[in-house]
Amino acid sequence: MPPTSKVELYAAIRRDARAGLSGRALERKYGVERRTVVKAVASAWPEPQTGRIRTWARRRPSCRFDLHPCPWVLR
Repeated sequence: MPPTSKVELYAAIRRDARAGLSGRALERKYGVERRTVVKAVASAWPEPQTGRIRTWARRRPSCRFDLHPCPWVLR
């Protein structure tokens, strides 16, 4: 049964690495790239996901037309 979470995947990779499988064999067995194997052998916990700034969140500031008309809005 394949690992369901990243923590389980890292544990399985470390277990097989200790058993003597090569890095390339681990890549093929788990379908991951070499960086993932290296990170799994080096650390028990995967790195947390970094937050991304979504493009729709970086919009122009809202403005109130009655107080300050925005220069980019044509009247």
